[in-house]
Amino acid sequence: MASIEYITKRIEGKQKEITKLEKKLARIVKAQESNWQNNPYYYTENDLKWTSKDLEAAKEALAKYQADLITETEKNNSRNVEAIIRFLNMWAERVFAMYEQSYQDFLLDKAEYLRMNHEYCEWHNNGGWKDPNREEINRKYREFDKTYHMKWNWIFPYETKNGLNKEKLLKELDQEKKAKYDDIIERTNKICGTIKDATGLRVGEKGELNGMVIGERGNARVETIGAGGYNIQCYHFRTLIHEVK
Repeated sequence: MASIEYITKRIEGKQKEITKLEKKLARIVKAQESNWQNNPYYYTENDLKWTSKDLEAAKEALAKYQADLITETEKNNSRNVEAIIRFLNMWAERVFAMYEQSYQDFLLDKAEYLRMNHEYCEWHNNGGWKDPNREEINRKYREFDKTYHMKWNWIFPYETKNGLNKEKLLKELDQEKKAKYDDIIERTNKICGTIKDATGLRVGEKGELNGMVIGERGNARVETIGAGGYNIQCYHFRTLIHEVK
């Protein structure tokens, strides 16, 4: 979602555009009513058609920007919800720890992969193509190679000569926390408007976020479901937000 400053400028621009188009349309209608005799700008029916369409499109765009401004304002007024921040910090810490632990397992697998790769290359370079079992050996190696890369493709981007690239990982986790925070806030705001009271939110023993949020337009219940996986999240979660009537 764009910033409030950006949206406000777009609203101002569309309002000016609409005013300009409305004045132009009034001139065209005036010319049309005179059967195109009082027509200093040489307007035609096509000008009437396209100016009307442009005005309609500008009004639709203005309505969208105004809706975006409400959404962004509600989100901006719902910042610093302590429970959500704590929940996402715990999530990031868990992911970071998992990467550190998994990296050691990766190094063991990598050593085995390099050994097997060396043996395969030696076999191939020393006449393996003559081996009567070459098709089966090639098949097994391709399968081994594919399995290794599929298992560790999520950690390859963080591999360096000096070990796990913790700086890159922390930076990406920080970006992901912000995105997840905004997602939770936006979906909550959509249900209850600006958050007025989030003290009902709690972070459970397993790191899940649950509880009630009170907003300007209503209340929402938050429920978190977690699951494991191999990607930037490693442990990823699904946050369900329901309207409470």
